[in-house]
Amino acid sequence: MMWVGWRLQRTETLIALGILGLLAALLVPTGISMANAYHHDGLASCLSVNVSPTCTEKLGGFRARFESLSNLAGWFTLVPGLIGVLLAAPFTLDLEQGTYRLAWTQSITRGRWIAGKIGLCVGSALVASTILALLLTWWRAPFAHLDGRLETGVYDTTGIVPIGYTLFALGLALALGALWRRSAASLAVAFIGYFVVRILFDLKGRDHLVSAARATWRGDHQPAALQNAHLISISGSVNGHPISGGGGFIGGSKFAVPGPGKEIFHAVYEPVSDYWHLQFTETALYTVVAVLLIGFAAWWTREHTVS
Repeated sequence: MMWVGWRLQRTETLIALGILGLLAALLVPTGISMANAYHHDGLASCLSVNVSPTCTEKLGGFRARFESLSNLAGWFTLVPGLIGVLLAAPFTLDLEQGTYRLAWTQSITRGRWIAGKIGLCVGSALVASTILALLLTWWRAPFAHLDGRLETGVYDTTGIVPIGYTLFALGLALALGALWRRSAASLAVAFIGYFVVRILFDLKGRDHLVSAARATWRGDHQPAALQNAHLISISGSVNGHPISGGGGFIGGSKFAVPGPGKEIFHAVYEPVSDYWHLQFTETALYTVVAVLLIGFAAWWTREHTVS
């Protein structure tokens, strides 16, 4: 059973590994180049809140040199969804084409067939997403040191969240495939659904995963705790009157400051120390949803599939 299942799963698994291979061909040389530039320019000594003009010039040069690569990497957040949907294809194709009937007439029970098929999908997804997460986390390291790891584009392509994203896309594709038994439609809608959920969660959900920190300060010298933090909101006032936008750049937002030194700012933010707390919480959330979707796919297939 496992050998037959692997024969049916191997094409999609090899395609997923091919995608990872293409990414590695791009990321390994450029990652080595970025790491060498980071260490050669001594950028590790330029990570304080108040940097020298020399450091500012070095940081600007590094970002300008690798800006296009950093912008391109923002699209890599789609790769977990692509891998998850791809690895669900053998299961949905079996249901669409009815080839499962052959297995069910060869003394293989429904439960064993479903467990074997879905188990191979999940195992392949875990292996592929772990490789992806390790590769992207290593590649992103120089930018993470300079700009922090909490901003969208860095956060969601590093750490362990790509594993949760992949499992979620896989579960969504399996559930839709079990319901519709139309591979092309199920996989396409699953990928679109993955993309929409990711956008909505990035914009509205992540800021509420863990309790945010708050800071209040006077003047334009923001607290060190805001360095590389994820700023959720910021407001300012002078003598109780709100400060309008459009002037100095304070804590990631622009304000017109009429009375230098008299203004008071209030910020709500996620500190850099919350990175792993957020990673584990978000990964757990996506994984729980994935388990529910996968469980639904298994139950629906078992109860509503005609032999």
